[in-house]
Amino acid sequence: MGGTLGQLGTVYDDRASRGGPAIRQDRYLAPWLFINADDRRSIVPNFNANFFRADGGRTRSASFGPGVDLKLMGRFSSSLSMNYSHNIRDKQWYGLYTDTLGVDQYTFARLDQTTTSATMRLNYTFTPNVSLQAYAQPFVSKGTYSNVARLSSTPRADRFEDRYAAFADSSVTNDPGGFNFKSLQSNLVFRWEYAPGSTLFAVWNHGRQGSDGTAGTNSFEGDVRDLFRLHPSNTFLLKMSYWLNR
Repeated sequence: MGGTLGQLGTVYDDRASRGGPAIRQDRYLAPWLFINADDRRSIVPNFNANFFRADGGRTRSASFGPGVDLKLMGRFSSSLSMNYSHNIRDKQWYGLYTDTLGVDQYTFARLDQTTTSATMRLNYTFTPNVSLQAYAQPFVSKGTYSNVARLSSTPRADRFEDRYAAFADSSVTNDPGGFNFKSLQSNLVFRWEYAPGSTLFAVWNHGRQGSDGTAGTNSFEGDVRDLFRLHPSNTFLLKMSYWLNR
């Protein structure tokens, strides 16, 4: 359990506007919590939580990650962890636009984002010389933009509100859009030590990913199901080593 209180002094970020003026940054608070059971047991649950608050409460996030480790029969071990985060960033970089007067406008928008993932690992030892490892991670991150604003002429102002101004381009502000990015990554590794010091590895890597210009209404399970409608990427590898000096 702990936390960080940061940016206590006068801090400017020269990267937030992607090449534009430096912007003053307010202080932030980031507490965290981690709980883990006795590692000597065969079933070991754990839990972590992280929080973030900045910009006077306008920007905030919370993430929660329960998990469990299993160690059974000496030969078999596995782990499963979940993570869910909800992030609201009041002034997320949105894009560079040129207005009707030919002036570059650095725009920001309120981002409401949720990210959900699961990580699964499995290890099984058939014999001291033969083992199998499996890994899979479905991941979905979706967000919606709103309240598009432009950087004002006073990005270093003390007051947060004075650093931004209204953006008048209705073609942008009427429908700022969003995103939905989803992916599945998995690996299967077979290991065989066919002679002392000499090993054969067979690896299968399977991946799928896709993105949309809107957050959509699917649940995490629905987004993961949609992944299996996408074209997969499969990679197969063989690696062999042989110890000559025996």
